[in-house]
Amino acid sequence: MVDLFRKKHELWLKLLFGSFALPRGEEAELLEEFAKIQYRHLKWLAQTIVENGGDFDWDRDEVKIEFENAKDLYASVSDDLLALELLYGSGALYERIRSDERYMLFKLKDAPDIKISAFDRHLTYKNLDKKSLDALVLFLLEESYKEYELILTYTYSQIHSSDAKISQVFEDLIYESFYHLKSFAFLMAELGILAVPRVVMKEVYRFDDLRQFLLEGIEEEKAAKEQCRILSEAVKDEDLQRFFDFINNQESYHIELMQKVIERI
Repeated sequence: MVDLFRKKHELWLKLLFGSFALPRGEEAELLEEFAKIQYRHLKWLAQTIVENGGDFDWDRDEVKIEFENAKDLYASVSDDLLALELLYGSGALYERIRSDERYMLFKLKDAPDIKISAFDRHLTYKNLDKKSLDALVLFLLEESYKEYELILTYTYSQIHSSDAKISQVFEDLIYESFYHLKSFAFLMAELGILAVPRVVMKEVYRFDDLRQFLLEGIEEEKAAKEQCRILSEAVKDEDLQRFFDFINNQESYHIELMQKVIERI
């Protein structure tokens, strides 16, 4: 089960970041929807592990996504799907997963090829000057990891929570982090620097004191808000300025959500 969970984690990331790498369109949307299904598979598997008295982690091997064209990406995903089927047992959950993934194989078989430029490191975006561009790149690299880390941490906490109201707050925070990760990844792809975030260490999401974790999380959100403010002032582009102001305001509400959990604790 542990080996299966890790391989599913890797496949989820390959589909998710593969969808970010493709130009916007039907093929990218298809991979993103498949990634959402894989994430649900992960949650169901995690719940099963915990219900059976075990525990899971977010360890994984390196995830290769730097393909020059969509055909090679689809082939890699298809190979992973075929290998995973050999690890599934019997029962309703595994039958659901098999059915989902057989459909994925069917859809990927005839998906059209597309050139991918998300990894070519061209490092140009509109007419940004070097100072603005450097600030943008640093922010995206740091914040894309942070959002991935938050998705994993909130998911881990949600699976282990027996409080429905706290679980719902985690669900909202997970949704928000997915949106931020997607937004940052699109910008990274446009710059040619898209990359899967590094592995999150167990110590980050396996903590003994939820209240302390949330208090530290609030401070991180405040720091992210300040980074958004600085970046909004630094970049000489109105679309980006408005975008980072928008993200800044969303981070403010994340703080409110975390404070709700602290009060409930």
